[in-house]
Amino acid sequence: MDHHPDLNPDLIIQFQQGDPQAFTSFFHLHYRPLCYFATQLVGSLPDAEDIVKDTFVKLWQKHTDFPTPQNIKAFLYITTRNACLNFLRHIQVKESSRKELIYLEEEKGQELVLNQMIRAELMQEIYGEIEKLPEKRREVFKLAYLEGFKNDEIATQMKISIHTVKEHKGKALQFLRLRFSDKQIILFIMLCSQAVEMMDKTS
Repeated sequence: MDHHPDLNPDLIIQFQQGDPQAFTSFFHLHYRPLCYFATQLVGSLPDAEDIVKDTFVKLWQKHTDFPTPQNIKAFLYITTRNACLNFLRHIQVKESSRKELIYLEEEKGQELVLNQMIRAELMQEIYGEIEKLPEKRREVFKLAYLEGFKNDEIATQMKISIHTVKEHKGKALQFLRLRFSDKQIILFIMLCSQAVEMMDKTS
């Protein structure tokens, strides 16, 4: 999971030299899985997004310090995790927050963080494959599974038939099954549903 074959090998050099486009490439690669990762720890999507954005600011400030993309990814996850723990410390007025913090700092908590990292990595890999889908199919898949729209809503929005929507969804899932197991795809869809529910609650 540490290798990203689609990345330009020169990207890390450009990043070290302070190229904003190189920074944007790493941002697009890691932002969404990091937000998911942070949300699982702090329980709030808006707070998670703020934490992750601050992490990317810190990354940019240290852009000369990273020899490989793997170093960048490790920095992002470690910095985000630490920022989440700091966030929980600041809101530990309630006993429940304190219990959650203690849990995260104990060994079982470390295992939880690792599990969330693995899930975030899976989401990142599947997102990468989704971007390879044909444009219409990609749009249908995102509306259905990432944004929670129903078939008839997608059909109306895209001005296509419900049959075409179903066909695009089926072929997109068929494409993903070439690389991922059904269990991984189901987990991905469940995680996306949770994210949609969380966004609905905060909107």
